[in-house]
Amino acid sequence: MSLRFAQITDHHLAEGDLLWGYSTWHALRSVLRHIADHAGPLDFLVSTGDLTEHGAEAEYRIFLDLVGAEPAGHYPGPLIARVQGLPGVPLYALPGNHDPRPAMLRSLFPASAPAERLYAHFELGGVRFVCVDWGPANKAEATPDLPGFLEAALDGTPAVILMHHHIVPVGHARLDALTPADVAAFAERIADRNVLAILSGHTHATFERELAGVPVLGLCSTCFQFAPLAGPLLRCLQPPHYRIVTIADGTLRSEIVEVPL
Repeated sequence: MSLRFAQITDHHLAEGDLLWGYSTWHALRSVLRHIADHAGPLDFLVSTGDLTEHGAEAEYRIFLDLVGAEPAGHYPGPLIARVQGLPGVPLYALPGNHDPRPAMLRSLFPASAPAERLYAHFELGGVRFVCVDWGPANKAEATPDLPGFLEAALDGTPAVILMHHHIVPVGHARLDALTPADVAAFAERIADRNVLAILSGHTHATFERELAGVPVLGLCSTCFQFAPLAGPLLRCLQPPHYRIVTIADGTLRSEIVEVPL
């Protein structure tokens, strides 16, 4: 069986719409509309975190309104997106460092037990999607229960790991300093475990790297991007991206789509 899904990331929705002079509401609407008009049939959508800017419950209501969904029962969902032409597409939403876990659960997944880290997995089409949570800090940080979670989740079933934080250098010193200190231990846990790819956000940049033989795929934000320049992070108005991923016969392929605003 084949699967086809789209990844979006880093929406940074704020109550006042404008963030650093940028309309994050308009940008997310434009990306969702482009997916509905051009992406073709999808099995699901996934957002890899930073749904909101401040983690306020009002911001999560804005997120639900923009994707046209009601709260789901338990994390990781799915929510059901019915807006901008999307015909009821399942949407899995992960937390980013801007998403306080208690507020996100109360707003989007109210049947979930309170938790400070949201580890989970779901299966579709014979593929296990493993949701890894590196925490609410800007720098990715593992918890003692991460190794056990990975050991149980990565049992040889074809898997895709979903996360917000990036775990490999991307060529910007300030961003590279945010990768986890114990990434080598993580690499050991995923090596030779039939992991097809790792999808992440956080960097506001699209990239392709590799860790332990596994493709690591980063993605531009639906919000503003960061200029690829040395020194402090410079926000710039570059088009957002989404990623179309196809999995068939144990092979994962992806395509980047740029959205004009």
